[in-house]
Amino acid sequence: MTVLELTEIVDQRMDDPRVLGRLACNLRSSENVVQRHQDGRSLQVVWKESGDFWRCVISADPDSGCLVQVDLHENATVRMEAYAPCRLTISPSEGILCLTRYR
Repeated sequence: MTVLELTEIVDQRMDDPRVLGRLACNLRSSENVVQRHQDGRSLQVVWKESGDFWRCVISADPDSGCLVQVDLHENATVRMEAYAPCRLTISPSEGILCLTRYR
């Protein structure tokens, strides 16, 4: 997806008072990460190929540990560990990952 399309996804539901921030990126790519956060945070997204799966680590900075870790396996299995209140949406058909952080 283009930056403009990712921006449209991030802007959805940002007026909901429970939403603290949103982030969207293309699957398996650390490029074109679009985000907006009400608490001023800026998150980093790192994708890494690890054999038969891809790992995505989302963190506030390299020293703070991860906020969310997602493993996407070739057989369509998804494993996620979250360390903060959030919702993760993965759309293989559209090729995107969207993270919504909550208060």
